[in-house]
Amino acid sequence: MRPLLLLAALAVAGCASTAVPAGPPDATAERPSDGLLTRPDLQALVDLQVRRDGAALARALTNPDSLVRARAAFALGSVQDPAAVPALRALLDDPVPAVRADAAFAIGQSADTTAGVALAFTLRREATPAVLAEVLDALGKVGGLPDLGVVLTAPLPDALEAARALALARFGMRGVVSDAWAAWLGSHLQDPDAAVRRAAAYGFTRSPMPAWAGQTDAIRAAFDALPGDPARADLARALQTLDEPADIPRLADALATDPDWRTRVSAARALAEADGVEARGALARAVDDPNPHVAQTAAALFADAGPTPDALDIARAVLADDDRPWPVQAALLPVLAPAQPALVLAWADRQTDPFAQAAALRALGSTDDGAALTRLFTDARSDDTRLATAALGALRERWESGGYGARRFYEAYAHALRRADLATTSAAAPALADSAFWPLGAGPLLREVYATLEAPTDVEPMAAIVQAVGKVRDGGEIDFLVGVALAGHPVLRLAARDALNDRLSEGVDVELSGGGTPGTTSVDWVHLAQVGRHPRLILDTDRGTVVLELDTEAAPQTVQRITTTASQGLYDGVPFHRVVANFVVQGGDYARRDGYGGPDTAIRSEFTRLRYGTGTLGMASSGKDTEGSQFFVTHSPQPHLDGRYTAFGQVVDGQDVVDQILQGDVVRRARIVRDPTVPRR
Repeated sequence: MRPLLLLAALAVAGCASTAVPAGPPDATAERPSDGLLTRPDLQALVDLQVRRDGAALARALTNPDSLVRARAAFALGSVQDPAAVPALRALLDDPVPAVRADAAFAIGQSADTTAGVALAFTLRREATPAVLAEVLDALGKVGGLPDLGVVLTAPLPDALEAARALALARFGMRGVVSDAWAAWLGSHLQDPDAAVRRAAAYGFTRSPMPAWAGQTDAIRAAFDALPGDPARADLARALQTLDEPADIPRLADALATDPDWRTRVSAARALAEADGVEARGALARAVDDPNPHVAQTAAALFADAGPTPDALDIARAVLADDDRPWPVQAALLPVLAPAQPALVLAWADRQTDPFAQAAALRALGSTDDGAALTRLFTDARSDDTRLATAALGALRERWESGGYGARRFYEAYAHALRRADLATTSAAAPALADSAFWPLGAGPLLREVYATLEAPTDVEPMAAIVQAVGKVRDGGEIDFLVGVALAGHPVLRLAARDALNDRLSEGVDVELSGGGTPGTTSVDWVHLAQVGRHPRLILDTDRGTVVLELDTEAAPQTVQRITTTASQGLYDGVPFHRVVANFVVQGGDYARRDGYGGPDTAIRSEFTRLRYGTGTLGMASSGKDTEGSQFFVTHSPQPHLDGRYTAFGQVVDGQDVVDQILQGDVVRRARIVRDPTVPRR
């Protein structure tokens, strides 16, 4: 039973579950089938894409077969070869609409801002809706201020107003804005079309506030008029940016009453920026929200204010309530740790989920209690890297607070680094860059461990070591950094170059050359033909079943990796190691289960025309062409991910299950159901 202290009821109509339909936000974004699985000539183009052979793909843009031209253009959207842009611009005049659409997509992926003129000209004369949608999207990604004016005034069919709104939001993300831009978005916040409303609201969340300060009345009016509307979550983020006391009551009301948990999460985050009793009281009450994402968010934000008497009372009560999800309890541990570390240690001892135990260790970084410090040094050597990494992070926090001898901390970090483990090495390397550890041998140790790692499998800890070595001054760092900069994985070369550039004031310079594209697996076209164009990935989780439909033609290498991994049973028992409310749930780390693992060989980034809407399936990565086995599913539209992370599927059943998943929940079984149109043999 919950303590009376936390029984303040939330007057939330239906707030425990809100149905937000899954599905692509824009049907025109789906690329029409080109028969890839039965066309060896098109498959050869995908193989060129995998090899990142932009020159060969550019030559295919003049092929007499329109399907070849379109596939080559689409492939260049992933290769992103600047040299191909002139040939792609020429395809905007192609007689076949599908070719023009793929060319526009690829130009948008090129980051070539000089292409805006050609795209704007095409927008004025194009008549095919699918092409117009891609031209608008590309203009949003690369267009300049004159092109913004064209997008604002171009006559478009009503069905493309959502695409216009999203394009304008993309202009805003890049800071390409005007008074007319702000006025258009403001005037469409209550548009009858839900997709237009959502994109217009989104446009205010990732653009410079001074550009839209004149639209505050429209934002507030829409926020007040749209309870339960998905656009309201983005409007709450806009109010957060404004950070005006007058908005505290409306945000507090939304946190208490909006039927959509996503909006309540955004309202909580907005209130965290506000001062005063009303905002803090609203967050305290939201700790009781029936949706664990809202409760966890509110608890974490409430805890940020520190161990005030009311926060301590609430934290103790929540920890004593065994019915609370552990993430909600863990969010309040930082309140208790400074004054009552014994309670945190006792809570940690009761937990069976390693993610919960790790959360307790992170909280202990704020206390100088002797027993807590001993626990951190002990768990820094834990075989479970989730615990070791959390303990190392907490030890770094303690070290940076001052007053400790260097030797004991150095030995803990050195042990973690020598494990040559992705997680512990990544955590220990930046700590060892501290000048107090240089006389103890931090520089040679960092370089020694680096030599034992291999890219791309270990690219993240290797990059962390490179960055740490760049801060060390022991006489051996320059030769090491130059060596990394001249050869190796592109991510490491970039890290070494940046580290060297930080040293230019000391007379160090280097010219980068060499490198290349890391190796990858070839595409198994026989396997893909067997699973078909739209196989389904079925995830039986702790919370229920999620059915995702994959798009083989859009991302063949990715679908191959996911379907083979699932068919081998490797996803069975794997946790969702990362959950960010109103953003994504992420899992698929079958190798380590902590977010640092994956197969030995990475696959390519396959940027597609699928938009990140609610329930979109994407691949996690640590940079282009570093995808492995980890995937994520979105809670809500995330347009800033479009064209940056491989989107290759969509929830077709079970979005309500996705919305219930918490960190540590497990995929009990993953299975693949082939496309029913594939003939049985």
